[in-house]
Amino acid sequence: MDAHTLSVLQYPQVLERLERCTATPQGRQFAAALAPSPWPETVAERLRETAEARTIIGAAGAFPLAGISDVGPSIRGAELEQQLTPVELLAVMRTVAAGRQLRAYLHARAGVAPVLAALAARLPLLPILEQRIEESISTEGEVKDTASPELRRLRTEIGIVTHRLNNKLNEILASSRNSAWIQEFVVTVREERYCIPVKSEYVKAFGGIAHDVSQSGATVFVEPSSTVPLGNELKQMRAQQQQEIQRILRELTRLVAASAEALLSLVSIAGHLDLVHAKAQLAAEMDATEPAVNVEARLRYIGARHPLLPDPVTPIDIELGQSYKTLLITGPNTGGKTAALKTVGLLSLMLQAGLQIPAGAGSEATVFPAIFADIGDEQDLRQSLSTFSAHLKNITAILHDIEPCSLVLLDEIGAGTDPAEGAALARAILNALLAQQALTIATSHYGELKEYAYRTPGVLNASVEFDRDTLSPTYHILPGTPGSSHAFHIAARLGMPQELIEQARGSLSKRDQDAGQLLEQIESARRATRSAQVEAERDRDAAADLRSAYEERVRQATELRAGVQAEARAEARQLLQQTRTRAEALLKQIEKRGAAPVRGRAPQQSLERLETETWSDFAREAPAPPEPEETGGNSEPLRKGDTVRVTTLNLDGQLLEDPVNGQAALIIGAMRVTLPLGQLRRLAKPEAKQAARKAASDRPSDGAREIAMRKALTIAPELMLRAMRVEDALPLLDKYLDDAFAAGMHTARIIHGKGTGVLRRVVSEQLREHPLVESYRLGESSEGGEGATVVVFKT
Repeated sequence: MDAHTLSVLQYPQVLERLERCTATPQGRQFAAALAPSPWPETVAERLRETAEARTIIGAAGAFPLAGISDVGPSIRGAELEQQLTPVELLAVMRTVAAGRQLRAYLHARAGVAPVLAALAARLPLLPILEQRIEESISTEGEVKDTASPELRRLRTEIGIVTHRLNNKLNEILASSRNSAWIQEFVVTVREERYCIPVKSEYVKAFGGIAHDVSQSGATVFVEPSSTVPLGNELKQMRAQQQQEIQRILRELTRLVAASAEALLSLVSIAGHLDLVHAKAQLAAEMDATEPAVNVEARLRYIGARHPLLPDPVTPIDIELGQSYKTLLITGPNTGGKTAALKTVGLLSLMLQAGLQIPAGAGSEATVFPAIFADIGDEQDLRQSLSTFSAHLKNITAILHDIEPCSLVLLDEIGAGTDPAEGAALARAILNALLAQQALTIATSHYGELKEYAYRTPGVLNASVEFDRDTLSPTYHILPGTPGSSHAFHIAARLGMPQELIEQARGSLSKRDQDAGQLLEQIESARRATRSAQVEAERDRDAAADLRSAYEERVRQATELRAGVQAEARAEARQLLQQTRTRAEALLKQIEKRGAAPVRGRAPQQSLERLETETWSDFAREAPAPPEPEETGGNSEPLRKGDTVRVTTLNLDGQLLEDPVNGQAALIIGAMRVTLPLGQLRRLAKPEAKQAARKAASDRPSDGAREIAMRKALTIAPELMLRAMRVEDALPLLDKYLDDAFAAGMHTARIIHGKGTGVLRRVVSEQLREHPLVESYRLGESSEGGEGATVVVFKT
């Protein structure tokens, strides 16, 4: 891609955002140099890397990139036998350790990120170098005692001699004979020698070697004669220590030089992984997605947003390459057309750089062999080029370098000269691009080009919707409709005298006036149609939501009612059994007390009759046992008490009364409804028994039954929080979780939208700490994707 196109489409600004997401110096260099690729295989690999990185970040957090430094200069210095400092060696060690941790981190996630895991497997492991530097250099950048046995020995002896020297000096300070000569009773160090501050007039009397004098001259720092041998011994040992440190540093430098190739490879691979990580972070910031990539040279961006514009950004829909190769966008000079050009061009460049783009689901694009753009005021004063000349120079270069299936973006084509000549030249340019099979989006306000688009196969008129009240574009692209200039309306709104506007309008030819009025009528009709379509879609979605909520509540109520009925039957059965046992025991007691024995089966028959009557009474309150399913030869009509299935809802219920006029009243769960007989069929006994067993296997407790029933009738399967403020959303979320759990729901959906991601993070934090929540996850694509969270309640 040529530098001019990258510049006018603001691609460098996107790279600046990408750089801010990197964590390493090499990653920043790679981000600054990232260029769009014209090769489909390269683009596919880049997009796979970005997608895998985004998956890992979403599940496990950021890559472990801390500690990776720009050690390239140190490595090259080591190769030139330039001794490295402890700080440089420490940076090398930390980079090696970070590379090892990064490799292990991605290897553990090879299942979800095989491409990145394979790349991380190429990170060199240098355990000997890492261990040697770690045991030699402290975190403060000092050579440690453990660097070598000789260094440990020397430092131990230095400590012993230093201790003896201090004891000797303290004895001198404590001597009363010296008290009158000493200026200050402390031991100081001058020129690496241990001295005592002596009054200048007593230096000769004190004796020793003078190493320094105070600024006032009143104090002389003297090394006593008795400590000179110890001082000499200490100085010699320190020189030996420094020689050993230099030897250790030379040894470590040689180790670095021997591993130079592996170290440079590690830095490069880690920088590339940092770049991939930054791409994923930038995608999350922009709420971006990966479009489908095709090889048929077509693009369709749905809900595309310019990534550099401040929020709120109006998304646009634009399509090219399927049934037409050239899109001619016309309309007033209000910025909407140019914004559309830049959005398409910049998103295409980002995609070919392996970046996900801020566009909605269903978007697709192709890998263009080249992208060209001629946008904005191109006047060049240094070359004395007019705007028109500068544009022609750019377009001439485009026509010279054009390849089939390239993307060409031309802003105000043919402008800056005589309108008739400019329009004619624009037609010729568009024809040339069409002949090269280029995908072209051009903007203009020439009426002649609108007619050209109507007459030319492969060219389609389009316009940017314009709000006449605010004098600004809505940024909605309207394909198939040329745009009106709105010049007279804008002039009137800006205060131009009406008589001048009417005079200008009258000077137009009848043909131009009719064409202008027709375009305005078309735009008005499009706005009305669009408004009606949006309203219809909103109503359809609301109806679908209501239907889903209704069906879910019916299902929950039916399950709860079945559970309550099953529990009631079990309780009645248990009560009858207890009554039978007590009655039999009572009969035995009567016989034991000498009363007339109860003969025959009369008592037993009485108990059985009591049990039968009790169950009959209970059966009249509960749904009657289902009759055999009707067949083609069974014409027996449905009657009160029959158990039936509503075929349109796949729900079971019981008839409350005999059908009348082809309608039947029945109860489904806790809801009474009236439905046509054609939607009902009698259940067979096996089906009814199976439903009863299912209901009896899962029933609520006595204390929760009433609450669960009441909640189930009112609770919805999802909670809508989208576009709400955090302080308003959290109380609603907390209450909803309590109600849903009380209703016996197993799962629920929290709709928070995508947006900036703040509400999604707050919902996640609330769910993480909620005592009733077993787990939660982001929704699948059919559940709302990242705009929704699915909650699983504890059982």
